[in-house]
Amino acid sequence: MALRSLVARKSLGLGFQSKAKILAVGSTAYSRGFQTFSLPDLPYDYGALEPAISGEIMQLHHQKHHQTYVTNYNKALEQLHDAIAKGDAAAVVKLQSAIKFNGGG
Repeated sequence: MALRSLVARKSLGLGFQSKAKILAVGSTAYSRGFQTFSLPDLPYDYGALEPAISGEIMQLHHQKHHQTYVTNYNKALEQLHDAIAKGDAAAVVKLQSAIKFNGGG
């Protein structure tokens, strides 16, 4: 079912841009024909939530943990783009969990 809708979206020229735009908070760029994402800056200083949450913890979470999700999401999207181009249905299905997990859904 997922592959069928994926192929239908690709053949209709819809790609992944419509869903990807909803998820985008930071800046986006197009690489090799698909959209990639970058980590947005926080709208407040890392220390703004002290003393409840330390600035050091906020910086670590934002620059390391959150950045890892963005990096892995972009990597999974690139692999998905390649799998679709090759017609590799098994790889498309396998990548769904990584995209969902790292994309926040």
